[in-house]
Amino acid sequence: MLVSYLQYNETPVDKSNTDGLAMSNRNATLAILVIASLLVSPVVVADENEDIPTNAQNTGVHDSLVAALSHAGLVSALQGEGPFTVFAPTDDAFAAAGIDLSTFDTDEENATLVDILTYHVYSGSVESSQVTDGMTATMLNGDDATFTVTNESVMIGDATVTTADVMASNGIIHVIDKVLMPPADAPDTTGCDAVIGVDDSGLAYDTPYLEVDVGATVCWIWTDESMAHNVAQIAKEGDTTRYMSGVYSGESLTTVDFRYTFDVDQTFNYICEPHATMGMAGQIVVGTGSIDVMEEEEDSSLPGFGAGIAALALLGAVLIAGRRLR
Repeated sequence: MLVSYLQYNETPVDKSNTDGLAMSNRNATLAILVIASLLVSPVVVADENEDIPTNAQNTGVHDSLVAALSHAGLVSALQGEGPFTVFAPTDDAFAAAGIDLSTFDTDEENATLVDILTYHVYSGSVESSQVTDGMTATMLNGDDATFTVTNESVMIGDATVTTADVMASNGIIHVIDKVLMPPADAPDTTGCDAVIGVDDSGLAYDTPYLEVDVGATVCWIWTDESMAHNVAQIAKEGDTTRYMSGVYSGESLTTVDFRYTFDVDQTFNYICEPHATMGMAGQIVVGTGSIDVMEEEEDSSLPGFGAGIAALALLGAVLIAGRRLR
């Protein structure tokens, strides 16, 4: 790259021409900048007769990557026939991402690590000359990664390729300056007639009002929110405390997948308990919304209703006592 650049700028300049001299100085400055950028990039020495993990281990800047591959049990897979294309984050990239392998000690956590690492691997051979701006590739974990190509750089996601086309016996390594994080998996909404999440403010449902048919299943779904939320039915609109006999998703959590099927006409009011006083509430009109399922239960809590039940109980006791005296 540097040689071709210098060859391109070998055109003689008329030194008597001040404009030409200025152009020459600019070219020289640019050449120095190119050399400087190459010097700060990690120097990767590879042996085309060695596989990808062996070459990564020998670079001196991929110890964290090799350790992660070993922890996740992926070394032997990447020693296979391939070909593979690996986008290899440096040790500095792993440090910046805050990845501590000692914290990956459960099956679920190790599965997360495997997902991250396989998002850096493409099953096939891709040289830098084959990459075009906007191109996408399905990585080994099943998620797509997008490339950005400009005059200054080649990027995959938000990581810049600092050294390209490091050849190995079973594929290619491209060194990158950041650890790629797979996109969050889309929730399975099979069976959901409507889905309600949390809006960008984090303090409101993204669909605070909804109309559905009787028999519809409504799903409240959010993932890795910055604050915990839940779904708690209230007796009437405007209440800020949960109706204890109502529909309830459970304690507030940052990740929730709660589903409820509405089988009668009703107007369903609900809140997020931690943020009810801040106005985080919702309403669902089911069918005509004509039946308030709270009415009968609220009536049963009226003082007159309770007194009537007590009187009937007392009358029954008197009758039983009278029979015993006979």
